[in-house]
Amino acid sequence: MGALYTLYIQTEGHIQMLDITAEVQRLVSECGIVSGLCVLFLPHTTAGLLITEKRDPYLAVDYTKAIHALTGEERDYRNLEGNFAAHLSSVLTGVSQTIPIEDGRLALGAWQSIYLMEFDGSRKRKVRVKFMEDM
Repeated sequence: MGALYTLYIQTEGHIQMLDITAEVQRLVSECGIVSGLCVLFLPHTTAGLLITEKRDPYLAVDYTKAIHALTGEERDYRNLEGNFAAHLSSVLTGVSQTIPIEDGRLALGAWQSIYLMEFDGSRKRKVRVKFMEDM
């Protein structure tokens, strides 16, 4: 079985949307993966992974507004750390993605990119990466 790789991503804002597609593609290329699957997993409870459109500069603002509208104000929750909205946001976005690899490239749609969503930053986040190669 192949190795488990780790990408380290430094977030800067309390809530932030970071395009990590280039970092993931770089790892695909460095590992020489030609065909198979790329599985991404985020081992954090206050961040998320999503695949969405990359060309609209307002999407990050809209996602942030929508998630805030869905999760509410921190003062309304009782968790001990005072960051339940970040935990709920992570649950809503999810912490894993699976992307096919074809001809050594992530087989994303023309408008798609992979994003790490920070909900409780700034922090150093880990994205775990596992490849399943076609034989």
